[in-house]
Amino acid sequence: MLAAMSLDFESTLIRRGMQATTISEMTRFVTTIEDRPLDKLLCDLPGCALLSETKFSLARAVLRRRVRELDEVDRQQLRCFAFEIASETEPDVAERIRTLF
Repeated sequence: MLAAMSLDFESTLIRRGMQATTISEMTRFVTTIEDRPLDKLLCDLPGCALLSETKFSLARAVLRRRVRELDEVDRQQLRCFAFEIASETEPDVAERIRTLF
């Protein structure tokens, strides 16, 4: 599955996160995370991990809430995919990705 996913550091989500400075822009960033399909969100994890601590914390809170709503099997599968993505990144980025779960 990883071969089919391309890591896009310039996705709409990442661009929105990098550019968000006002409350309304942060709100749009969070809404984008809430609305984004989970498979696309997985591809965006390395980019999210490079955002500021505040923006990453927002992303983490939204993602954790979304993951809690899944069945246990789906949660574990998502976690495995995320850890696989983390294993292909720099150590500091990988650690941030792992803290999501």
